[in-house]
Amino acid sequence: MKRILFIIIFLFVAFFVNAQQQKTINNLRYKLTVSTNDNIKGATLDSLAMYYLFFTNKTDSSYYYINKSIDWAFNLKDKRFLILAYGRMGFYYVCTSQLKAAIEISLKGVKLSESNRIKDYLSALYYNLSWVYSNLNDPGFQLNYAHKAIAYLQDSKDPFMDQPIHVFGILSAGYLFSNKPDSAFYFLEKMRSRLESSKELIAKDVYQWYLGMYYQITKQFAKADSVLAEGLARCEAINDLQLLQVFYATLARSFIKQGKIKDAIPLLHHELRVSASTKDREDIKDAAKILYICFNRLGVHDSAFYYLKLSDSLQTITDRVSNNNEVRQIAFDTQLSQKEEEANLALQNVKNKNKITVYIFLTAVVFFLILAIVQWRNNKQKKKANLLLQQQKEKVESTLSELKATQQQLIQSEKMASLGELTAGIAHEIQNPLNFVNNFSDVNRELIDELNAERLKPNADRDEQLENELLNDIRENEQKINLHGKRADAIVKGMLQHSRASSGQKEMTDVNVLADEYLRLAYHGLRAKDKSFNATTKTSFDNSIGKINVVPQEIGRVILNLINNSFYAVNEKQKAQSSLLNAENTAYEPTVTVSTAKHNSKVEIKIKDNGNGIPQKILDKIFQPFFTTKPTGQGTGLGLSLAYDIITKGHGGELKVKTKEGEGSEFTIQLPNQST
Repeated sequence: MKRILFIIIFLFVAFFVNAQQQKTINNLRYKLTVSTNDNIKGATLDSLAMYYLFFTNKTDSSYYYINKSIDWAFNLKDKRFLILAYGRMGFYYVCTSQLKAAIEISLKGVKLSESNRIKDYLSALYYNLSWVYSNLNDPGFQLNYAHKAIAYLQDSKDPFMDQPIHVFGILSAGYLFSNKPDSAFYFLEKMRSRLESSKELIAKDVYQWYLGMYYQITKQFAKADSVLAEGLARCEAINDLQLLQVFYATLARSFIKQGKIKDAIPLLHHELRVSASTKDREDIKDAAKILYICFNRLGVHDSAFYYLKLSDSLQTITDRVSNNNEVRQIAFDTQLSQKEEEANLALQNVKNKNKITVYIFLTAVVFFLILAIVQWRNNKQKKKANLLLQQQKEKVESTLSELKATQQQLIQSEKMASLGELTAGIAHEIQNPLNFVNNFSDVNRELIDELNAERLKPNADRDEQLENELLNDIRENEQKINLHGKRADAIVKGMLQHSRASSGQKEMTDVNVLADEYLRLAYHGLRAKDKSFNATTKTSFDNSIGKINVVPQEIGRVILNLINNSFYAVNEKQKAQSSLLNAENTAYEPTVTVSTAKHNSKVEIKIKDNGNGIPQKILDKIFQPFFTTKPTGQGTGLGLSLAYDIITKGHGGELKVKTKEGEGSEFTIQLPNQST
């Protein structure tokens, strides 16, 4: 019942809108037949052409009235109406993707405007040219002509459109596709500010489309979808086919970028329907091609093949590459013609002003002669000053060389001292697993000798049970040798990683996103290893931080290491208390919290857990290489040491820890707030 009611209401609204449109057209036609005043007749012809173009799908009728305007205005002494008609024809050609014709008629209008010194419609003509290059994906020419349109805005007397709003929109789009989103948003804001005092509904819908496209390209998809859906609903209500076409296309492509293929397909079907109404074969071909891709991704091969055939069957109205070259050639020829006219005029002026040129030349000669004398004196003084500076420079360089030599000696001494400490640490750490490997190897050798001795006995005297026990002992020893060998290997790899110089480049990074990503990565990594592991994770991110200049891979390694340590701590505490209740008579809930905050010139990242904490007696050692509280074989003791080096040496920050035995630990990373 609701569906039937909706259909009845929709048909009533559609009938009402069509009736209103027909009434407006009939009024304009009647006005055209009775008017004798040129201004009224020209404005009426223009209104009819634009009304058919914007509010109906009768583009042929729009073309008819534009042609009628050109024929009527051609013999008028006042060329304003002819220039306006050329601008409207250029606008019509762009709307119907006849780009070459659009550029030719618009340049014709520009030339006529300049020759008659009429600036009324130059802004609209340059807007047409900018729009052509927008369709040809040439933001350079697009912005060039758009800025020319801006220059003539104050002289614009366009009776049908709020020209500044549309020019700001085309400028915004040009900067958006030139990868300059800040400039694009600046002109979008100017467009919005003009809309507040504008009565043109079409301009508001155009702004809605540009804003949605800005959000889409800057990957703010939620905002893009909301803005585009709102504009689409308004255009459907007034049946604006030109804008409906671009809204359907833009919203569909937004869904595709988000992977919402099924949501995009109905919009693409609507785009095909509207494009068929406006006879835009280029847009039909593009929509069919994207539908082919969508159905192919969904595995619906029959539909995919159908739209592929539809796309291939259509002849494109313009070959974009060749058309771009043709349009550029037309623009170049026009500019060349203008340059030739300017050159001829300049040559005539030169002939009329030969005497003035001679006087200017003589004055210039005298001026440069005086300048040469002054320069000669200055050079002489500079030579003396340079000689004195050279002597001082030699003294400074000699002193600097001595300082560098001393500095190198100090650095070498420091390196050798550090190398000695590092070597001692490595030897101490590797010695432990190597002792296990050597001891078990010696035991295995003795067991093998004992096994061989047993096997040399006569079969009647051999003890098979003893032999099996010896073999089992050898196998167990081999497993322990392998275990401690891997432990030594982990230590060596950790040291290599610790000593490797980072080659990562700093870049603007959202630390909130980074922390959240590595929190989830650490949690799911531990869950993959141990299905019984479970913990509560909490986050509190300061959205005012924005992006800061860091090496994201290195900061990510630090965050991941600290979070892994926290998960390990709460997991160990949970295992120890699995069958006990805490002091509040409630079960222990392992919890890890990650938070960020901005404090003046610093950004803080905190990782907090409610594990067993770190004993105070070893707190001063946790950042030393090879020191670890984990059992043998479960950690090399290099994670916190590496993290400390990355934060303090690589980023000029601080790594701090607060802990309380039995209650948990909190690590704080402090980084400089280099957000610019």
